[in-house]
Amino acid sequence: MKIARLELIQKLECVAPGLAKARETVEQSSCYCFKDGRVFTYNEQVACSYKCDIDVNGAVKAAPLLAILNKLPEDDITIEATETKMVVKGEAKLARLQMEAEVMLPIESVEVPGKWYKLPDDFTEAIEIVQPCASNNDSGFSLSCIHLHPEYIEACDNFQMSRFTLETGIDKSTLVKRDSLKCVVGLGMTAFCETGSWIHFKNPSGLILSCRRFMDE
Repeated sequence: MKIARLELIQKLECVAPGLAKARETVEQSSCYCFKDGRVFTYNEQVACSYKCDIDVNGAVKAAPLLAILNKLPEDDITIEATETKMVVKGEAKLARLQMEAEVMLPIESVEVPGKWYKLPDDFTEAIEIVQPCASNNDSGFSLSCIHLHPEYIEACDNFQMSRFTLETGIDKSTLVKRDSLKCVVGLGMTAFCETGSWIHFKNPSGLILSCRRFMDE
């Protein structure tokens, strides 16, 4: 089956927020995991899922796959799989990438979204404005978070503070790590859902990005 190369790259980049930033935090957290027509990423704080046309079940290291896709000149490529390899074919080039046939990524630990609600039109604008005021280190947990309140969104690092007033639709006041929530900006999210330990966002093309949330004071 032919796959549009640039469209695939765009989808993989959209789920990149769920990849481990340095070393793997959980098994296969540095991988793109393909299963049941979707691609998944998960690093304990962020989980992403997107519909994908690749008819392959398995886990492939993210960096080598993206590097190969960016080097190929063709608009359409073919992707196949053996027990241990993902085979990426262009017209004149072929690449074999190590693949784990069994998906071990613990994506099932992320609660399944239920009813979706409309995200306020200026929600992502609010996140973009307040997130620079959250701390970028772990000097204090709450200071490295964005505070989502039913009536506003705010952040503070004990030196600066920003609050954006809006009816968020959030049921309960909650904290989300800044580095997790800022990934929502630029992805065209239009709906959200709250579950026990996660807040989920969805855009019209079917991308789902879930951020772990904390109920600390």
